[in-house]
Amino acid sequence: MTATRLAGWRFLIRCGDRAVAAAETMLTPDGWAFSRFFEGPYIASTERALRQAETMPQPYQPRLLSVPGLYMLTLWLHEDCTADGATGHPAATDLLVPLAPAPPGIAAHRPHRVAELLPVLTHRVTPTRLLGSPA
Repeated sequence: MTATRLAGWRFLIRCGDRAVAAAETMLTPDGWAFSRFFEGPYIASTERALRQAETMPQPYQPRLLSVPGLYMLTLWLHEDCTADGATGHPAATDLLVPLAPAPPGIAAHRPHRVAELLPVLTHRVTPTRLLGSPA
């Protein structure tokens, strides 16, 4: 779970003072291109988490981390503000802010240190074998 890769860039589309939609890009043979536009609960949740991050005493580089196996998005607040946004791994002291709707048992908009939340996510994503099942 600690391996990450840049899958695209997300842009919030604003109308007045709030985000109303988002646009995502993907890498094509010709370079970056818009791949989809969408609405939904993650728009307001992303905006809320970004505002929350702006009030923190330490600056962070915001990244969006998707955990497809849990149908989960988190705002990943990377401590190294000068890092290349296309590379890197979550550091133990980075923060993850689950976006709403979050999976059951994980509180949305509560910042967690990577070292605290990553083991929980990894355990939930990793398939477990039942006793007596074929190997």
